[in-house]
Parts: sequence; structure tokens; C-alpha cells
Amino acid sequence: MAYTKTSYVCLPCRASYKQPYGSGTDARRCPRCAGTLIHAGSAFAAPPRRDAAAWRTLTLLLNAGIRFHKSCCGGPGYRPRTRHEVRERTLYARRSGEPLERALLHPEVPWERTITG
Repeated sequence: MAYTKTSYVCLPCRASYKQPYGSGTDARRCPRCAGTLIHAGSAFAAPPRRDAAAWRTLTLLLNAGIRFHKSCCGGPGYRPRTRHEVRERTLYARRSGEPLERALLHPEVPWERTITG
């Protein structure tokens, strides 16, 4: 029986590893630094290691609980790609009261809902 592989990420090393998805409770360790790997999901595609801005954005997303799992339609859906997009959605979440995890998944920021007057 073939095991499904999924991506695990080490943020300090800027590295991604495909590993079998197991039900074990032990934390996965980075082979480079022995730090804890974060489960990013099976639809994750790592940015180039030298792209510091992309890794900063990825760090914000993973720390906010956003993962890259496949859906029935084939992809994980919209994810912000730049810090500017993350900042816009963070500001929207603060003003509207919507949880950050949900606000980060909006393809377009629905500003008209936050305007009062």
C-alpha cells in the first residue's frame, strides 16, 4: 500500500520536505537543524530559498494556522503571496472583527463591509 506524502517545512532553514503522512504523535525534525517541522499540506509548493520576502510571508501564514491542503477541486484555494497582501487582510481583520485565519483567505479584501457611516 502506497503512503500519501505531504510537505513539512523548516522555517529557519527555508527548506521543505515531502514525507509520508503518518498518524504518529512524535514531532518531525529537520535534518539540517533538528528543529521542529511544520506540516504545510500536500498542495504546498516551496518558494526558492533565496526569496526572503516569500519566506517571510509563508512564515506569517503558517504561524496563523493557514495550511495548503488539496480540496475537491484540486488546489488549496487563495493564499496571499506578498507581505502587502497579508498587511491588507490583517488590517481588514482588525477593523471588521473577522478572525485573521479567515481574513487571510479572501481573494479580495471586502472593504465595503468595514465602512460605517
